[in-house]
Amino acid sequence: MSVIIDTSCDNCVWVTAGVLNYKLCDRDFDCEHCPLDAALRDRASSCMDDETALSLKRLDFPDWENLPVEVQPLLEPLHSMQICQSARYSARHVWVRLLASGMVRMGLDGFAAALLPDDAQLVTVAHNTTVREGDAFGWVYAWNQTLPLPAPISGVVLCRDGGHLDSIDALRKNPYRNGCLLTLSPSVGTLATARVYSPAVHQRRIQRHCRAIVSRISRVMSHPELGLCLNDGGEPVASLSQMLGQDRYWKMIRHFIAGD
Repeated sequence: MSVIIDTSCDNCVWVTAGVLNYKLCDRDFDCEHCPLDAALRDRASSCMDDETALSLKRLDFPDWENLPVEVQPLLEPLHSMQICQSARYSARHVWVRLLASGMVRMGLDGFAAALLPDDAQLVTVAHNTTVREGDAFGWVYAWNQTLPLPAPISGVVLCRDGGHLDSIDALRKNPYRNGCLLTLSPSVGTLATARVYSPAVHQRRIQRHCRAIVSRISRVMSHPELGLCLNDGGEPVASLSQMLGQDRYWKMIRHFIAGD
């Protein structure tokens, strides 16, 4: 790239070049040592950071052995999840991981991936978009409903990983290795102030949410007109969404993931 740098303006040279919509330089135009400049010049290698060193921990559904045997099949997607020890987590089940380059990857954790409907579709904001903490960086579409995904940090989108966006099953199997939704160049100071939590804290949050799901199931089963059979002939339900119904199920995942 060959551009004339106007030092009277704080805009990043990539804004001047028309690659980014908005980005202020915070490095006194020292592009040679800027991780954003390096990432944009070699986007592929920056966004496909080596994930072989990720530390993954198995997280079992709490008190699984005490669940009624007829309920266990409904919760099978949540039975054995993973949590990444190398990441931090928002209260809305979004993981973030700092790369050696200074960039940040983020995606949905194993709990959120397990809850999404099988036919759900994921859409993220466009490349080069400036994402603000708390605003939606993506959306889940299912059952004619839309679920916003709140961003835990602010930054500029460098890469969008769309390889799994049409396959919820792939996202469930590898939410941390293959489940990256975006790679960001983080805004200055955003990592220091972001409300993200350690794996240990997030594990306890997931366990609380799992117990809350069991409480919902218990309330449904207490109603004689509801329960473990469909209304059209007594056929057993095959999933938690069938048992709760689409409206109740969608309201539940909105509460956990979008904070509604």
